[in-house]
Amino acid sequence: MTDPTFRSGSHWRPFAVLILLFLFQTLNFFDKLVFGLSAVPMMKELQITPQQFGLIGSSFFLLFSISGVVVGLFVIGRVPVKWILVTLAAVWSLTQIPIYFTGSVTVLVICRILLGLGEGPGLPTALHAAHNWFSPEKRSVPSAIVLQGISVGLLAGGPLLTYIIVQYGWRSGFLFCGVIGICWIIAWLFVGGEGPYSASDEKRAAVAASDAPVPARRLWLDPTVIGVIIMSTMSYWIVGMSATWLPPFLQQGLGYSQPQTGSIISAVYIFQSPLLLLGSWIAQRMLQRGVSKRTTLGSASGYALLVSGIALICSVHVSGALQLALIAVAFAAPSLTTIYGPITLGAVAPAVQRGKLIVVIYSANAISALASNAMTGMIVQAAGPDQLPLGYANAMMFTAAILIIGAVSAFALIFPDRTIERFGKLSRFADQTQQA
Repeated sequence: MTDPTFRSGSHWRPFAVLILLFLFQTLNFFDKLVFGLSAVPMMKELQITPQQFGLIGSSFFLLFSISGVVVGLFVIGRVPVKWILVTLAAVWSLTQIPIYFTGSVTVLVICRILLGLGEGPGLPTALHAAHNWFSPEKRSVPSAIVLQGISVGLLAGGPLLTYIIVQYGWRSGFLFCGVIGICWIIAWLFVGGEGPYSASDEKRAAVAASDAPVPARRLWLDPTVIGVIIMSTMSYWIVGMSATWLPPFLQQGLGYSQPQTGSIISAVYIFQSPLLLLGSWIAQRMLQRGVSKRTTLGSASGYALLVSGIALICSVHVSGALQLALIAVAFAAPSLTTIYGPITLGAVAPAVQRGKLIVVIYSANAISALASNAMTGMIVQAAGPDQLPLGYANAMMFTAAILIIGAVSAFALIFPDRTIERFGKLSRFADQTQQA
């Protein structure tokens, strides 16, 4: 059967769309990173304490989870994805530009809240848009490319935004993010669209719906699902605080200059990018070879968080290159759970319930970022202005404890094969009941 993409005659367009979706995620993380990179000069100029800075950082996540759940469940599939992405990118741009023109903390907080509202649905919407342009058997690589936009955004954003902030002032970083967002919108208006596979989405969903759904109570209270919820929430604790607190941790906690901080952050994400690709490739190969999902997904998630927690603890007791290597491991390893967790949920849930389960859990878990940003600020503040390195060390130790809790939950609760067997029994029992 001929690929609809090629029947349309636009051989180049799927790849142009994919490039723009990759850049969409890159810009998404520029917007996140600029706040943390501006932390030190911003706090000095606006006279913001570490605790207040943490609360402002948390404000970004106030509506992040809510908007992600709402858009994922009720908007995607009903509104053309082209216009959803235009709206999201417009929100990003229009909430960055006002910061350049004001010195008001109130305006800063409002803009961060609205930015979080727009960024919450960003990743699932971008993945949905990519899937519209590629057949089901060819979606893994496009999905990975979209996700790589995150790493590249953090990688390129470190030195680029640092240069702009150092040369032109911290407000210029926000203005730059707003302007390039507008440029992206213009390009997307010419290239974006629904794609040749969007029209058949409903038909595929109807086929998938033939799998008997599991009662909601049994689904959401299953040990594996609960394990993924806890594991992913604890993982997002450090993912959510990384863009906000990693730059000031390196500067105020460890004594690096702002230009050095930008380079170090780039190095962290240079490490993260191949780690994600290698981790996803290894998991896929193990599953193909028949290794249990418990080992491939559950235990792997636990080890990722355990290694991260231990690395973070060790990083506050050493210095130099070893310290930076441990920080890179600590902040990069939890990202592996964003691969293993959704794969686990997709494997255990009936097809008709997979999308809802993944979207809700991986949007709602961002609530931990709200707590982590605020808690980190409180811990740093508690050490006093003359003991900032101690405050950051305490905050990193607390974060390590959170990561280890996530690891324990993965080891103790995530048994996908058992869950699949339980749900299979429920499905067979339901069929027998209907036949009787």
